[in-house]
Amino acid sequence: MKHRRFLAAGAPALLLIATACGGAASSESELTWEDSPMSEVYASLFGDDDRTQEDYERESVDQERRLEELVASCMADEGFDYTPRPVDNGSFAVVDDDWGSEEWTQQYGYGITTQYGMEIPEEEAEQWSDPNEAYLEAMSDSERIAYEEAMWGPPMEIDEADWDEEGDMSFDYDWESAGCYGAAQHEVYESGFEEDQAMWEDPALEEFFEAYDRAYQEAERDPRIVELNGEWSQCMEDEGFSGLTDTSSAWDLIQDESDRIYTEAEELIDWESIDWENLPDGTDPYQETMEDLGLAELREREIKVAVADYSCQQELNLESERLKVIFEYEETFVEDHQSEIEQLVATFGQDA
Repeated sequence: MKHRRFLAAGAPALLLIATACGGAASSESELTWEDSPMSEVYASLFGDDDRTQEDYERESVDQERRLEELVASCMADEGFDYTPRPVDNGSFAVVDDDWGSEEWTQQYGYGITTQYGMEIPEEEAEQWSDPNEAYLEAMSDSERIAYEEAMWGPPMEIDEADWDEEGDMSFDYDWESAGCYGAAQHEVYESGFEEDQAMWEDPALEEFFEAYDRAYQEAERDPRIVELNGEWSQCMEDEGFSGLTDTSSAWDLIQDESDRIYTEAEELIDWESIDWENLPDGTDPYQETMEDLGLAELREREIKVAVADYSCQQELNLESERLKVIFEYEETFVEDHQSEIEQLVATFGQDA
């Protein structure tokens, strides 16, 4: 993603100081992305992000509550009652503060297939009921249709043009045609995104972003990183996993197989014959079918690959050594594009 690769930097004056001093951190220290010469620009554009996992979870809960309140207000304007659904203060998630640690990796691998079949702690496994259920059941058919249209928008009219060559439906989503729920989602989740998107789509900055992408690609082709990848590949082969070229290929190995099983499961499930109302609680047609297709074996393989990957990266100090090279290219980029960086921060920065 551009946000990840454009690990932006901040006030130009701070950048000049960082470059003049020869980098963000000593070559003997353990480097992280926070040491990037571009980190100050990123802070100037998007603000400092020192939030914890708890902060993110709190923000997510607040957003869900806000969405429910907006839906209720909108539905009232349409002439319907809507009771906001309760929002959990916390939910079980594989990703947490220990993500990527040795212990986490030994338990969850990359978190790809291990997301299926996780048991929710009893204190979090509360029964959920829709507070609007009785209200909906008391409606006539015509009232229910009008309610659903107000909530989700009018039914989509689908024709042959909406299906691609592979048989998948393709259409442009328009939140303005998606009822109260679409409008609420847009306000809560998408309004800030549109402001960020304006930066990436500014024609005056197109060459700047292309230049940064080239710098990043050149860094990845640097002989030192190529050598690191080769050493990592040999280490993984020694662990029993051959044919892997870099760390992303290890992830892709599991992700591609997971996608294949998921797609095959989707094709095998007879969705029309499922009695959803009488389906036992906790039943997941996807998971059950995927288990039959070898999900358990893939889950075991994922953990083995991820543990080997973690071990090889630690042995080579791979991340820090890679960043050492990448940051050299970033420093050069900052020096060569100081005027564009000033324009970027002045136009789209937090203080603009």
